[in-house]
Amino acid sequence: MLFRNEAAVIVAADGATQDILGWDAPELVGAASTSFIHPEDQPSAVAAWFEMLGEQGAVVTWRGRYRGRDGAWRWVEATNTNRLDDPDEPRVISSFAPVAAHEVGIEEELRARKQLLAQLSDALPVGLFQIDRNRHITFANDRLYTIVGAGEAATIDAQFAALLPSDRARFEAALGAVLDGDTVDDVELRLWAGDETASTVRVCRLSLRSLTDTIDVVTGAIGCLSDVTDSVRLRYELELRASIDALTGCLNRAATVELLELQLHEQQRGRGLAVMYIDLDDFKRVNDRHGHAAGDAVLVRVVELVKETIRARDEVGRLGGDEFLVICPDVASERDAHDLGDRLGRSLHGSLAIGSSVIRFQASIGVAWSDEPTSVDALIARADGAMYATKSSPHAPGRARIA
Repeated sequence: MLFRNEAAVIVAADGATQDILGWDAPELVGAASTSFIHPEDQPSAVAAWFEMLGEQGAVVTWRGRYRGRDGAWRWVEATNTNRLDDPDEPRVISSFAPVAAHEVGIEEELRARKQLLAQLSDALPVGLFQIDRNRHITFANDRLYTIVGAGEAATIDAQFAALLPSDRARFEAALGAVLDGDTVDDVELRLWAGDETASTVRVCRLSLRSLTDTIDVVTGAIGCLSDVTDSVRLRYELELRASIDALTGCLNRAATVELLELQLHEQQRGRGLAVMYIDLDDFKRVNDRHGHAAGDAVLVRVVELVKETIRARDEVGRLGGDEFLVICPDVASERDAHDLGDRLGRSLHGSLAIGSSVIRFQASIGVAWSDEPTSVDALIARADGAMYATKSSPHAPGRARIA
């Protein structure tokens, strides 16, 4: 038997320690227990020790390897009893017994399998973890710590402390479901990664499976966490590329029509929506006289001026060639829509120096406004018609016509 204090330092030992470990009692007194425990067994020994310290009178059994006086490792089973509340002799009483040879073989085999599984899990490109019903982590591989950007934690809540607050409810729902016996697949979660000076968001997918005992009672769960940040970023870039005009950086025709359809669908009665159809005057002459590269430069400059002039909530799209459409939600009246068109027209009367040439440009603008349900085609057609009416009649720079 060994007698230890709360810090696991040996304060006394009986003579039988020499029979089991080869140490005389005086050689053990004053030494920390961990100095005799095999490095691979220390985590489980520490966990068992703190479990026992958590309750007065608790009895916890642990099995592992102790170093004998001859340097050999010997399998023992230790039963630790918490007697720290004893007013006369507060201590932990630990009784040791050698583990039988056939049991040692089983323990070694189990240990080898655990070591193999741990090595395999660390080689995987995903984070793996196991939790009990109280959401304490009983296993995690190194990849999990890398993905969540935090070191080892005792509970799954602490391990995922970097979750964005908006994703916390989804995470809680997934844990609740798996501990109720349900299967959870591909829950998308976002976590902060990095320090306060350079934080980025990692996008992950979480899948969970329940663990049950022999009578199918859920005892915990295993989880798999994949870092999909790069694939999500690639998907976003592809989607963005598919919706953005490569030259000007504004929405392309398909994305413009889709956005306008969405705005009309969400439009509330009494809240007007305006569209402004823009067409550059004599743009073909620019291409013919100065070349297509100069024409492209003019188009880019025009979009810059449009974005500088329109409101923050407005969107500009390129319908094709030198034709653009600006979508303006929440425009209170037809008069306000017309004023927006005039302001935009004034901004699109200018010039651009390209090499030794100065290219002047001007736009014709048609405006359509509605506070009633209508279709995309109808609204665009009205703005297009107003634009052609503007173009076909002499107009001062900065004037727009409303349908």
